[in-house]
Amino acid sequence: PLGSYLSEIAPFFESYETEISALVVGIFLHISTTILFESDKGHRFNVSKLIVIVAAVAIAYFM
Repeated sequence: PLGSYLSEIAPFFESYETEISALVVGIFLHISTTILFESDKGHRFNVSKLIVIVAAVAIAYFM
């Protein structure tokens, strides 16, 4: 909501919409992958989670 409001009232934000969106998506990806990979006991790397992530990315790419 704040981002939409700022892009409407300030043309500066509108010209950098792609860069700002990329930054926000990157932050969300960083947070979600940290939660996903650090949720195991002992913070061990789980190969099955990696396989599921790669499969999900492949499915999303081809849809």
